[in-house]
Amino acid sequence: AILAQCRRRLGALLRQRRDALEVRRVARGSFGAMGGSGSCCSCEDDLGHFEERKTRRDMRRRTRGEFTIVVDRRGGEGLGIDAKQDFERGMLQIRNITPGGLVDKWNQSQPEGSCEVVRPGMRVVEVNGRYSSTTQLIAACRETEVLHITIMPEEGI
Repeated sequence: AILAQCRRRLGALLRQRRDALEVRRVARGSFGAMGGSGSCCSCEDDLGHFEERKTRRDMRRRTRGEFTIVVDRRGGEGLGIDAKQDFERGMLQIRNITPGGLVDKWNQSQPEGSCEVVRPGMRVVEVNGRYSSTTQLIAACRETEVLHITIMPEEGI
């Protein structure tokens, strides 16, 4: 029992260390392949800007047509998207959705004709309350927790 407890604690410490290193990699702008090394998506280059998390008072105003998807990354599975960083708007433009990824599974779970199907060309505008920074969006997407991802359709831009 003591050995099992030690293993769980060591595992938790290693996950915390890995997450801290991942945030540093994001801040430096070095990104891995889609779904590799605990990442969720692959994004084109980054300037390495790192901004603080927004406070509740700084809530982003939603635009018409936005919707939020909920995916569970606690199992370590990747989102399965390719995204291009839109630095001017602080968003991620979805270029491709990989079959079998969490976003693809979300899409498959939607009823036929749903307006909440994620498609290439749409933009990720907020993840778990983080927005206005591509670096923050990427860091939030890589967290292994339940993600609330707000998507903006192409026509909402």
